[in-house]
Amino acid sequence: MKDYLRIKIISKDRMGIVLDILKKFCEYNISIHSLEVFPEKVYIKLENLDEGKISELMYNIMSMKEVVKVQRVELIPYERDERRLLAIIDAVQDGIIAINYRGEVELFNKYCENIFNIKKVDALGKNIRDFLGFDAPIIDILKTGKGYNNIELKVKNKKINIHYITTGRPVKDDRGDTMGAVASIKDINEVIELSNAITSKEDRAFKDIIGNSSVMTEVEKVCSAVAKSTSTVLLRGESGTGKELFANAIHNLSLRADENFVTLNCASLPENLIESELFGYTRGSFTGAREQGKEGLFKAADNGTIFLDEIGELSLPLQAKLLRVLQEGTIRKIGSNLEEKVNVRVIAATNRDLESMIEKGTFREDLYYRLNVIPIYIPPLRERLSDIPALVNFFINKLNKKLNRNIKGVGVEFMKKLMKYKWPGNVRELRNVIERAMNLCYGDILNEDNLIVNLPKYNEYARSREKTNTDITLKEAVGNVEKEVLASTLKKYSSLRKAAKVLGVSHTTVMNKIKKYNIR
Repeated sequence: MKDYLRIKIISKDRMGIVLDILKKFCEYNISIHSLEVFPEKVYIKLENLDEGKISELMYNIMSMKEVVKVQRVELIPYERDERRLLAIIDAVQDGIIAINYRGEVELFNKYCENIFNIKKVDALGKNIRDFLGFDAPIIDILKTGKGYNNIELKVKNKKINIHYITTGRPVKDDRGDTMGAVASIKDINEVIELSNAITSKEDRAFKDIIGNSSVMTEVEKVCSAVAKSTSTVLLRGESGTGKELFANAIHNLSLRADENFVTLNCASLPENLIESELFGYTRGSFTGAREQGKEGLFKAADNGTIFLDEIGELSLPLQAKLLRVLQEGTIRKIGSNLEEKVNVRVIAATNRDLESMIEKGTFREDLYYRLNVIPIYIPPLRERLSDIPALVNFFINKLNKKLNRNIKGVGVEFMKKLMKYKWPGNVRELRNVIERAMNLCYGDILNEDNLIVNLPKYNEYARSREKTNTDITLKEAVGNVEKEVLASTLKKYSSLRKAAKVLGVSHTTVMNKIKKYNIR
């Protein structure tokens, strides 16, 4: 490593003073490594000389009329700034890479050494393609001159296997031409850890539950309070209120968060299949059974949580078997005489009136008390209308990605109508309404022309049928409803093609139905 001498010369400000100083160095046949000039100050870096020559040189410079002071310094300003910058770059908890226009690495900090498992001395001067591949986004900057933000990448080859987030920017000259690029890099695991550190566990658990109304805040508080317990929870509320989201939140806040969260909708399967799903079966226990048998959901949820939605739909025999699990903590597979211990927390949910079902004998009272240890009521949307604007924004952002749209918001009248509606289908219905409106919107703002909330004619027809209680065939009922829905939609949309799009059928189908029902 070469040894350098650095000299600081303080002088009066005069035209040509720097040239006169440099002539002194020429007289001694000294090669200057670098030169930095400021008003009244000149810094010179040169290869070290013997002490006698140094003293003579400094004396001759000092003898110049305008020179005030000559002294040795450890570093000249640009070196000091460069080393300070490199120290900062090495200290940050991000990888920093800089490349020139040829893709050669010019800057490579310590974080990069760790993440890429490459020493700085080995990386500097090498082409970035050698270890990031030819499709690295930093290389695209050299072609496009455009930066990028937070791109997630994986690199896997013989030397490295990394998963990281990167942001890059071009380095441009005075003409605006790209002369290089700089990128920051962060290991994906550290990004996740950082996100977890700045986001509370409660925030993460309730991230998909939108709303800050007082009733929703109270429900979240109750869920947080009971999460650490192992007691059974019964979520009560209408269909579409998001009971499964709350069940998931309770699990994620519990001491079982690292174990399985298993769900079953008790209304989605026939009785014989529900039993095999819940408890499993042995090989050959019934026709169509898997040869190797099957573990049930309770076994899959061992040490974790099982969520039983629509618990009111279970038949009485299955209610008895579920009661045994809650009482004894054991299950028995279909076709087996062996009892197996399971440690499962049960969260159940229903939109049924279980108390009324008990009176009618369709729901076991003893099971009810086993399930109803911690009852939590999830309010319907009509009881938290103030949450609608936040829900609408959430659904628009989510559906923009799904539908490849760029809807930016909603009109005042659109929102007013949403706030006046009673929402029998709750949050699920609101999501459907927003998705329907986004499909009908031709601009970037949803307005009242895009809003189809309910079908008044159909509702009036349904109420009239209830009052008259007149017998009617299924075919007639379907036809009457179809006619009313078609007439209502045609009245709202002057174009047959628009009506067909809203109804989800072809233009030809609409024309045939108009003719069939003699709609004018």
